[in-house]
Amino acid sequence: MKILPVLALLFALGMTAADRVQTKSGSASSSTSGPTVISGATHYERFCSGCHGSDGLASDGEAPPLAGSSWVSGSEARLIKIALHGLRGPIQVGDKIYDREMPGLGRRLSDREMAALLSFVRNRWGASSAAIKPATVTRVRTEARNRQRYWTVGELLAAP
Repeated sequence: MKILPVLALLFALGMTAADRVQTKSGSASSSTSGPTVISGATHYERFCSGCHGSDGLASDGEAPPLAGSSWVSGSEARLIKIALHGLRGPIQVGDKIYDREMPGLGRRLSDREMAALLSFVRNRWGASSAAIKPATVTRVRTEARNRQRYWTVGELLAAP
């Protein structure tokens, strides 16, 4: 199993950065504010774009693209699980199989921040206009509260 050095560096840098984001009005907001497009985009750039690219295409071939991925446009719960706990092992996106490791963000982002991030991803690359609600993230987080390891594709596909 390969862990990309760049991914590890980006994740480490993200974990030491301040937890405040800019809202549309330009004022700082804590993790208790409601999800906004700008906060979701900010979290995406901070935690995800290093591997998945700012355009969601992951053109280096190291990480799966998000644009056009059924993992993005499919089950909300599966996408939330991946973002909360991470994913390890082979995953097929389009006609290519990727065998990488993606760290989870569950310890770094509140339910509102996670909802904003994933709503941004789905709206940008999943052709979905329905926002992911913080309550949905809370439910999924609670259901998997004892999970201590990354998800695998098999586990995600076996769950409803």
